[in-house]
Amino acid sequence: MRVTLARIRESANLTQAQLSSSAQISQGYYSDIEGGVRCPSPRVALRIARVLGIKDQDIYSVFYAPQACGGASPKQKEAAV
Repeated sequence: MRVTLARIRESANLTQAQLSSSAQISQGYYSDIEGGVRCPSPRVALRIARVLGIKDQDIYSVFYAPQACGGASPKQKEAAV
């Protein structure tokens, strides 16, 4: 789960539905992103970041760091199989 993303959204007093509407994505897709089920495309990450006021230099750590995308990189997951 992207705890940082959820905390940022909550501190902005936004629901998932409000944020997803502002970022022009479905609420289900946003829920999957925040829950760590899916990683957003760079374009979608940038739209969410703009809504939340996330600085450009922080986008990677919020959306793409290993702990943000299910805890392991695809190579790490493949090696574990």
